[in-house]
Amino acid sequence: MRPLVPVFISLILGTLLAQYVELKDSAGYFLFAVSLVPLLISLARPLRRLVWITVAPPFFVIGVLLITPYIRPELPANHIKNFIEQPADRDSPGIAFEGRVLQGPEYSNERTRFEIEAGRVLTEGGWKDASGRALVTIEGRVDSVTKGDYAGFIGRVNEPFSFGNPGEFDYASMLKRKGIYATAYVKDGLLVSKIEEGGGPSRWIENFRARIRGFIDASNTRHKEPLKALIIGEQRGIEKGLRDAFARTGTAHILSISGLHAGIVAFFFYRLFFSFIRLSERALLVFNARKLSLALALGPVVVYGLLSGFPVPAERAVIMVAAFVATFMLNRGRDYFNILALAGVIMVLVYPYSAWDISFQLSFASVAGIIYLVPRLGKYLEISDDGPKGKREAVFIRRWNSSIAPALLVTVSASLATAPLVAWHFNMVSLAGLAANMIAVPISGLIIPLLFISSFLSFIWQWPAEALLTLSGLLFEMMARVIGFFSSLPFSFIRVTTPTLLEIALLYALLIALVNIRRSRLFAYIAVCVFVAILADFGYWKYKASGDGSLRATFISVGQGESTLIEFPDGKRMLIDGGGGFNPEFDAGERIVAPFLWSRKIDSIDYMVASHAQLDHIGGLKFIADNFGVNEFWWNGVGGLKSLGESLSKKGVPIRTIGRGQSPPVSEIGAVKVEALHPLKDYGYDINNMSLVLRFTYGGESILFTGDIGEEGERELVKTAPGATVLKAPHHGSKGSSGLKFLEKVGPSVVVVSAGRNNRFGFPNKDTLERYSAIKARVVRTDNDGAITIETNGKGLQVRGYLTQ
Repeated sequence: MRPLVPVFISLILGTLLAQYVELKDSAGYFLFAVSLVPLLISLARPLRRLVWITVAPPFFVIGVLLITPYIRPELPANHIKNFIEQPADRDSPGIAFEGRVLQGPEYSNERTRFEIEAGRVLTEGGWKDASGRALVTIEGRVDSVTKGDYAGFIGRVNEPFSFGNPGEFDYASMLKRKGIYATAYVKDGLLVSKIEEGGGPSRWIENFRARIRGFIDASNTRHKEPLKALIIGEQRGIEKGLRDAFARTGTAHILSISGLHAGIVAFFFYRLFFSFIRLSERALLVFNARKLSLALALGPVVVYGLLSGFPVPAERAVIMVAAFVATFMLNRGRDYFNILALAGVIMVLVYPYSAWDISFQLSFASVAGIIYLVPRLGKYLEISDDGPKGKREAVFIRRWNSSIAPALLVTVSASLATAPLVAWHFNMVSLAGLAANMIAVPISGLIIPLLFISSFLSFIWQWPAEALLTLSGLLFEMMARVIGFFSSLPFSFIRVTTPTLLEIALLYALLIALVNIRRSRLFAYIAVCVFVAILADFGYWKYKASGDGSLRATFISVGQGESTLIEFPDGKRMLIDGGGGFNPEFDAGERIVAPFLWSRKIDSIDYMVASHAQLDHIGGLKFIADNFGVNEFWWNGVGGLKSLGESLSKKGVPIRTIGRGQSPPVSEIGAVKVEALHPLKDYGYDINNMSLVLRFTYGGESILFTGDIGEEGERELVKTAPGATVLKAPHHGSKGSSGLKFLEKVGPSVVVVSAGRNNRFGFPNKDTLERYSAIKARVVRTDNDGAITIETNGKGLQVRGYLTQ
């Protein structure tokens, strides 16, 4: 019997379903008390088999009560969120506020990030007390403030928000589940000051981490940033190319402190302590050497967590190791699922939002997969040692059965168990992951203990510390080369569309059936049925991709930029622009457009179009070109495509120039008329007015895409009779666009504005919005409505906003 398994499952379900179950405190406590009655009755010996059922309701209620303060918060009046206001002057640095640093600093591409507990905010009436947590991002590197300090900031305070697209990572909800309801942006490190230095253990730990950071930074070791990630948990400085290579080979988990790293530390020190204890006969007589070694090894694991700054994944890893150690100490170490459930229960009680955490899901799936699959797959890899064999053959068999096969089994089991979740979160399946992990994990098993010892030696004995750090760097270089090799292979990984929850369930059901197929014929029948269901699901999506007879345009919310997916009645697809921006850390194609396409089961684009070669329109297209099938590329031929052009040429994609007398390669797609109305002439260096303008007409409805044209381009466009029922607002609704004469000539009933929330340009302009009102057009905006879908069968329009439908 595993009593903790249903407890863990019930808690998780309670936290996941709490958004549909509203329980006030009194009602929740009453329901909990009522649900305890069947559980207490079932604990009587004759009814203990019912515990699996009766344990569910009370712990489900506990899960709901635990997560409710995060999803339905009752914030105090002085919460920092209530001080959010947009300054009249867009160049203003914002408001002054103070707070205690809870986490940080985290450094990434010349930016610094802190998590703070607000203390005071400066208002027109003077300083006012404030409360609540906020995430503060600062341009520049700030070294003067660290965890535990009380600091002052001048910055813009905002409510966390997501872009509002299907398939995207919901950043705002993630922060809110962690109790963070405000973010702040500080435009310069000079606007940050330390008011009071923190003290106590947290300060000592941060000083210790700062010393280690300085020790690594001052060394001549290569790969300083990934080494810091492995010892003090600072990942943000790792270059994107290296991070991507690890992701493509299924080894990205090595760069983030998790259960693997805590397990390596525990195993290393367990072996070390056990070796020392065995040297003393007296110690062997007095103590259980294995239990004592295991208990002592827990100390370095906790220290390792402290060195990492104890982010949630590190805390989770320490809890998991501690749970395993405790159960082994109590002679309960054989029931691995119960141990895993115990760790899970502790984590959910401490962090109720754990179920949404990607690392939590992957960690638990990995460990559960190892526990379940290794015993069932072991017989397939074990070599029988029966019969006469030579000495070398016998040695190889012993080594294979005792070391190589178990390591291979663990890697295979973890990879299989996490593959559906990796596909769901990252739209990727690594085909080189097994081989890469078989090499990289053992190397990391050497690097982490060496870094741990080197870090402590750096305080007392410099040259051995530097020697061990150099050795760690060389080992990481070796690992990086191996990862680079596997990453460079043509089919090291494949991109997949986002699986549905049903598909994930089917994949796990097929895996369970296949590994048990020798145990019972029933599992063979189940495997066949599940496989047929998977084929039927595949056929369903293929059928849907053939088109449904409607023209559908989805204006993707990409912030201050533009990107639109057009789905034609015959199933063909066109992507106009790909968003972009000026933040080197954020690729709109990778983070917004691609996840949206994958969520729609789209892995190829028939026509990729760039309205004009500006970063906020084409910045995200390179990722799409690299990771999706693209049949043709259209643009106006003005400016340079740079890396996008290289990607298109590398894949052999035909590049068509349209405008100034050049018509589109096709005049009709799936009964939709396609016209290029602009540019009609050369506007010199005015790249906005050179934007490609396309009109799509289906029956009595039409959509006009205008790029970033301004008044001059509009004057020329008016000559071409650009009538349309839907207008994509020129230049994000700026003041110098959407002239009244142009709007009257187009005569739209719907205007779609693509703009970033609280953007620094003030788009859409107030005067422009008034002109839209003057022609009685309905205005929908991506900054307010999220992704906007306009659908027509040629007779009427349906308009839906993802956030407002």
